[in-house]
Amino acid sequence: MILYRKDRVQCVIGQDDLEEHRLKPQSPTRRVIATCCNSAMFLDFTKGHWLSLYRNRFGEDAPPLEMRIMTKERRVGVTLADDVPNYSGHSGKFMLRLITAWIAMGLRRPDITWGKAASGAH
Repeated sequence: MILYRKDRVQCVIGQDDLEEHRLKPQSPTRRVIATCCNSAMFLDFTKGHWLSLYRNRFGEDAPPLEMRIMTKERRVGVTLADDVPNYSGHSGKFMLRLITAWIAMGLRRPDITWGKAASGAH
């Protein structure tokens, strides 16, 4: 996943094909897919100031990996490379970067309104 500030992400094509899915209608986390190809596009924690985008969607333009977080949740038998820091939970560095980005945004949490609301819980 790649985390981006919500105020720095825009949908340039296919916005009408995006559809959100939530576990329950009141869930703060939504998953957005492209209905044209049933592909996952991003995750949105609506109470946050960032979007979680799938890194493989960026191809060669993906920014370099900086750290791995929440590694204690990995599947049994998965061995992690030591090319970047691996944190079992949320690291202080990660939290500092999130807070710094939020301050740079003026402590705003922009609404991302792309996508049609899916009917019912999925």
